[in-house]
Amino acid sequence: MTKQSLSNVLFGGPCKWGKRNYASFPREKFLETFEVAAFDPANAQEDLLVLMVKAYAATLGRPLDTIQRWVEKTPANRNHIPAILTRFPCAKILVTMRDPRAILAAQIALEKTRKTGRFSTYYVIAHWRVAARLAKRVRNGDSPGLVVPYEQLVCEPASMMEKVCAYLEINFDRKTVLTPTKMGQFWSGNSAARVNFSQISAEPATRWQRELSEDEIGWVEWHCRDLMPEFGYEPKLHRRELRYFVRPIQGERPREYLKSRVYSLRDDWVRR
Repeated sequence: MTKQSLSNVLFGGPCKWGKRNYASFPREKFLETFEVAAFDPANAQEDLLVLMVKAYAATLGRPLDTIQRWVEKTPANRNHIPAILTRFPCAKILVTMRDPRAILAAQIALEKTRKTGRFSTYYVIAHWRVAARLAKRVRNGDSPGLVVPYEQLVCEPASMMEKVCAYLEINFDRKTVLTPTKMGQFWSGNSAARVNFSQISAEPATRWQRELSEDEIGWVEWHCRDLMPEFGYEPKLHRRELRYFVRPIQGERPREYLKSRVYSLRDDWVRR
């Protein structure tokens, strides 16, 4: 957790994307506090995530009795909902759904800024399908949670956040809930497209329509069109065409191109 996970930046490790500055965070104190708790024999049966969160609170000088809820928003949580509910039976699950075409556009923009060389078009659609199946289970009552449509969140933030607050059983205070903050301070937000903004904007919801080519839209709809209508995302193209599958996507390196197509074919074979 202190060296290999994304949280290592809080312990003094390098930021994976090399863009964010955590110099103002007391990383040495956080690392020391966490290690003392983690190696304390009295905590042998404690969950490391819980110990890390408690260490975080202690580092910031927040008494635990003043904290009612913890928020954990790692996207990969969608793969481990049963395990999460087993460990944290009172957990509230929010599943955010967004048009997969918009997600591809955002990831293309993100690769332009990060330049990782590992941009995978496969993971864009594969992760969306996992989230969509989870959202279906939630809607059908087979799994606890609340589905939050991204488009409604940015177009009708007040009404959507009122629903979220009701689900989380917290008071809806329009002034507080609709003002973005980070560690208690006003936060202007971040954007994969590096668009500056100071308030919730609906513009990102339709940006993909201007930024994606027909082939890129085709790649997404090739893989997601069976699930898209269930969430109000109507396919733009009338049918699949082979070129949508074989044409490279912006920012896609040869190695990732081959992996994405091979993984796509594998998944198609498994689903049959």
